[in-house]
Amino acid sequence: MTFLDWLAIGAYAVCVLALGLLVSGRAETETDYFLAGRKEGWFPVAASTWATKLSALTFIGVPGVAIAGNFAYVQLWFGSFLAAYLVATVFVREFYRLQVATVYEYLGLRIGPWTRTSGTLVFIVSRCLASAVRLAGCAIAISVFFDLGLVESIGLIAGIAALYVLTGGLRAVIWTDVLQLALFLSGAVATIVYVGLTLPEGFSQIVTAGMEADKFRIFDFRLDIADPATFWMGNLFALVLGLATGGADQDIAQRALACPNARVAGTAVTAAGAADLVSTLLFLGAGVSVYAYYQAFPQDAVSALMGENRFDYVFPHFIRHELPPGLRGLLIAGLMAAAMSSLDSALSGLASSAYFDLGLMRRRQSGGPLSGPRVLVVVFAVILAAIAIGFGRQPSILWFGLQIMGYTYGGLLGLFAVAFYLRGIADDVASVIAVFSSIVVVLIATQWGFGFGLGPVAWPWAVIIGLGWTCLAAALIGTVRRHAAT
Repeated sequence: MTFLDWLAIGAYAVCVLALGLLVSGRAETETDYFLAGRKEGWFPVAASTWATKLSALTFIGVPGVAIAGNFAYVQLWFGSFLAAYLVATVFVREFYRLQVATVYEYLGLRIGPWTRTSGTLVFIVSRCLASAVRLAGCAIAISVFFDLGLVESIGLIAGIAALYVLTGGLRAVIWTDVLQLALFLSGAVATIVYVGLTLPEGFSQIVTAGMEADKFRIFDFRLDIADPATFWMGNLFALVLGLATGGADQDIAQRALACPNARVAGTAVTAAGAADLVSTLLFLGAGVSVYAYYQAFPQDAVSALMGENRFDYVFPHFIRHELPPGLRGLLIAGLMAAAMSSLDSALSGLASSAYFDLGLMRRRQSGGPLSGPRVLVVVFAVILAAIAIGFGRQPSILWFGLQIMGYTYGGLLGLFAVAFYLRGIADDVASVIAVFSSIVVVLIATQWGFGFGLGPVAWPWAVIIGLGWTCLAAALIGTVRRHAAT
């Protein structure tokens, strides 16, 4: 690390903190702090949503996927974009129709208070696990750059994110995400340009190396129900998971609720879904560029990383050892921006759900300081850091992140399906039993199977099984309870 590197990182930190303070204003009410006063336009909300969905998993994991395999990950965009469109046209309109502060308040209004509490608890567990994986992904790279231990790296990142969420709430999160998105994407572009200018044959050598290794293959139409890298299974998984994270997850949905009306919010959600294709292609391209570089200039250290299936470490290694001073600092700042743009929103989303839906720390008198929400931000920062420490040793942090989300998000999405379409059948008790039992069913299905000679179900089916079980169980239990009462 040179002076220029530290200058780039320092400039990033100063700009983010200054922008956060500039736009935050004075948060006098819970609506100001958690929903930015419901005054944000579609562009900053779309940019913030896009940045949040990317995270350090994209910065580290997507290049790692390209280095290890090919462009098949692009296939998931089709299901993901369809999910964004459905969230914009179904979920967002319903949320604005009832003017809810959190998506779980909607569950309470449509089904009952126990369902609201249950949905909140499932979300908190789900988001803590998913965001801890993202935090671990960034910490992997930070540990490589600065020769820090994984624990120290995790603590550093969580502490910085919590610091500026404390100051300005969601408005600071949204507008700093806009800046961080630009820096985040510039990292991928800078990598491709640098490698193209460094290789003896220029950019054509990247293309040649990628074609020889079949890196640019996108579509895989095999009917393999256990492989998420195929078109059919991957998009089914991406569709269901996208509906869950976009419409049933307060972390993402909180941004849409910060808009003045459903039309603006829907535009923001759809635009963010479309933009995912750009970032995916950019970071896959960065991965192929790094692969081509090490084909031209092989290193024992990189060969050892690949031999150990530690593909997520190759891009951080490239940034640290191959990039010139200044540019290296820019890429490290880009990684930090990726981590902060997802971690800050997770802290805000978790704190808002705990505050509004669980009623934690709600002791504030009218006009008093917003100390309760800020305490919750700190508490969740500590929880995420603790969980991330256990997730730091995975061969592919990207696929692991998707896998861990599947265990609980299907049941969470199922609650909203019940609220939308089965309200007259499933009651409050039935919905609670259904969502918690779905987690047990998913674990049994993916770890042991259901017997009859059938082994465990492949993990991409977890979120789909959770969704189906929650809807079916809620309908059946609700029907039985209704008949028993008559």
